[in-house]
Amino acid sequence: MPPSSHIAILGGGISGLSTAWYLTRASPSVRVTLLEAANRTGGWISSSRQDDSTHGGSFLLEHGPRSLRPQGISGLNTLELVRELGLDGEVAPVPKTSPAAKNRFIYARNKLHMVPTSLAGLLTHPLVAPKIPRASLDLVLPQITELEDESIESFVTRRFGRGISDDLVSAMVHGIYAGDAKKLSVRSTFGMLYHTEREYRSVIMGMLRGGGSVVETAWDQALKERILAKMPDLNDFVAKTSIYSFQNGMQALSDTLERKLIETGRVKILKGANVDHLDFNLVERSVSISIPHQPLLHADMVIAAIAPRKLSRLLPRPHKLLNYNGSVNVAVVNLVYPGCQQTFKTPGFGFLMPKSEDPAAKHKGLLGVVFDSCALPSQDKGEARGKNLKLTAMLGGHLFEETLARHGLLPTTTTSTPHKGRSEKMTTSPPLDDATMKALASNPQIQHFFKEAAKEAVRDKLQLNVEPSLVEAHLQWECIPQYRPGHLTVMEMLDDILRRDYDGLLAVTGAGYLGVSVNDCIKNGRELAENLVAKLEEDATGESALVGRREPVTGLERSNFM
Repeated sequence: MPPSSHIAILGGGISGLSTAWYLTRASPSVRVTLLEAANRTGGWISSSRQDDSTHGGSFLLEHGPRSLRPQGISGLNTLELVRELGLDGEVAPVPKTSPAAKNRFIYARNKLHMVPTSLAGLLTHPLVAPKIPRASLDLVLPQITELEDESIESFVTRRFGRGISDDLVSAMVHGIYAGDAKKLSVRSTFGMLYHTEREYRSVIMGMLRGGGSVVETAWDQALKERILAKMPDLNDFVAKTSIYSFQNGMQALSDTLERKLIETGRVKILKGANVDHLDFNLVERSVSISIPHQPLLHADMVIAAIAPRKLSRLLPRPHKLLNYNGSVNVAVVNLVYPGCQQTFKTPGFGFLMPKSEDPAAKHKGLLGVVFDSCALPSQDKGEARGKNLKLTAMLGGHLFEETLARHGLLPTTTTSTPHKGRSEKMTTSPPLDDATMKALASNPQIQHFFKEAAKEAVRDKLQLNVEPSLVEAHLQWECIPQYRPGHLTVMEMLDDILRRDYDGLLAVTGAGYLGVSVNDCIKNGRELAENLVAKLEEDATGESALVGRREPVTGLERSNFM
């Protein structure tokens, strides 16, 4: 590709927007066409502001990601982006000293339990103390290095016992991935645990010796040095801040990115562009992009910042590796209780449900509840600030189909299987295809079910016997990828396939590959963009701008180091 390359990016979520931003920052000559199927950019990031008819003013609601963590290299990178976009004056921080930073809860045994934040608290915690004898066996158990990967549940149970897995870790997995600890890869999601065992044998001993850090590549370390050389004061913000958002919500980030990209004059954003096919010409080094009822679009290469499953459908020959992982559906329910903030008796960030509570059977698929107005009161304006109690309930996730089936909202099939000399019946619901999901999205019964389930959760678990003034349910379909055991091996294989079959005409980025958080998506987009521009310069000059790199850039190089 010549230095004045035209790059098409599929997907206008935070990954696509960030990749476009860093491409324009890294090269003054690259042109970008960003294609988004929806009528808005931002992907799962979605904020809305509602007028408060009771008190006056307005309050903010988040329907997707609601905050960012400043810690780590990916967190530092996002902070730099926030400042470059001129959003630092809009930042709404949550200090580490605030109740929202210190008070996090797990609901178990019919009550809320605060998550311990100290060793003394851990040793006396009612959910932890009975499990300490088994968990302490981690100090003497051998390491198992022949396992390339295993599930989170398998790893935690092997090292610390079933109780720690079911009562504590499963709740964390619900909060981060809306997923099943039994089905998610420990290496890809809790890599710190995986690598600590391999290095120290005992996870506890490794932590005490200062191990358990995230694996950093040379690129990571160089990026950290670059950022802190320009903005050394970011260290102070990181040290004092637990999480942060923006005064007008997370959508301020994606909206500002969109506006700034258009202002460059080198980025064209096409909304409602539902790409249905890609053709790759390896001889002429070009890609043809087909959009229904639109002229054929040509580009020098394509970056797919869409879900792997969606990309697979667009390729001339689908790759089954792109369908290796699934994704989960989450119902996000916003609730507003007027005048209840000052009398709310449980200040904190929120609570999560563990596997031991059997959320699908007993709690209508509840994964957790976030206390929004406790964490970020400054997002509400005027008289509404400090008066309304805002909560967000998350339901479904890996329990989505089971929950709806249990309540007659999905068809089920019953099969009999022999077990220990007798027949056992198992009731399951069929996998949700696109047509079924589309039908469910417009089904008012589904919306009503999740709204009522959220209200019930607040009433029963927070003892809030007041009717909310607002209840909104947003069904987020296939919103969080589920990295199965073996995920990183699959990414390495996919890296090889992209090099071999597309030879630099196709690269990938986004939550479906090497990290699901907003911070991960932004940093991975940056790494891909900078590597691509370096490769362009190398091709133009014949000299290596990246030592040792002469192969095509795919976006998956990092999978070889994780």
